[in-house]
Amino acid sequence: MRSSIRQTFIATTALIGLSAFAAVAAPPVAGDPTASAPTTKAQPTTGRHMAANIDQRIKDLHARLQITAAQQPQWDQFAAVMRANAQTMDETFRYRMQALPTMTATENMESYATVAQNHAQEMQKLVPAFEALYGTMSDAQKHNADMVFRSDAKKPHHG
Repeated sequence: MRSSIRQTFIATTALIGLSAFAAVAAPPVAGDPTASAPTTKAQPTTGRHMAANIDQRIKDLHARLQITAAQQPQWDQFAAVMRANAQTMDETFRYRMQALPTMTATENMESYATVAQNHAQEMQKLVPAFEALYGTMSDAQKHNADMVFRSDAKKPHHG
């Protein structure tokens, strides 16, 4: 049981990490004096574009996980949590990016810690929704889901 929860947590962490909003949260590399705040060209993806990225990720996962009609209610709940998490994280990143130009180094680190804490809280919401879906899957679907998330976890998270 403990191993299953751990595997699910790792898989869902990969899921969120692969979504479009993960890349914009990265702080400058510690100790890099050349790192600077992003210019307007490097502003985070927000609003409708963010929603489109999440919707594309949801559509892709639906197909890759081979969700059946009988599993649709659990899938819909999982997708709703993903969308809500994306909206919350988008708001968190938007606030961080607006404040970044005037932050001190300490405030920058505190802000990034807040982003990481919020991300962990959002993951805590996502895990039970995925567990409910995973519990409805056939053994073949579970094996496939395990492979999908393992594969996704190996992909780079930042562009």
